[in-house]
Amino acid sequence: MMDWIDEWIAVGSLLDSENVDELKEDNIDIIIDARVLFDRHGFGYTPIIEKVLKVGEVLTCISNMKVKVLIHCLWGIDRTPFIAMVYVARKYNKKSTDAYAYVKEKHPGTVYHWDWIKMLK
Repeated sequence: MMDWIDEWIAVGSLLDSENVDELKEDNIDIIIDARVLFDRHGFGYTPIIEKVLKVGEVLTCISNMKVKVLIHCLWGIDRTPFIAMVYVARKYNKKSTDAYAYVKEKHPGTVYHWDWIKMLK
C-alpha cells in the first residue's frame, strides 16, 4: 500500500505501481522506478549518487508544479524511502537524518541505510 510523504509525493512497491485503478483514484501523474537509481552488488544495493540527487531536484521542481508522483522499487522499503528522504531534505531544508525520520513516520516500513546517507556528502 502506498503512503503519502506529503501532498505530492507517495512511496510504494512495484505492486502499487501496477494498480492502475488506485493510481487513477489517487490522481498519480508520474511514476518513478527507484531501481534504476541503484547499482546491485551481490545481495545489496548502492545508490548512484548523481542520479539520486538529480531525481531529488526533479521531485522538488515537479512538486512545486503540483504534480503527483509515486516513487517505487520492488518492495518499497529501502530504496524508495531513501529517494523520498533526499526529496524531503531538499524540499523542506532538513538534515538527512531528520528527513529520514520524517519519511519513516509517514512510511513505517522504511529500512534505514545510514551508509547511503554518508555517500551523499
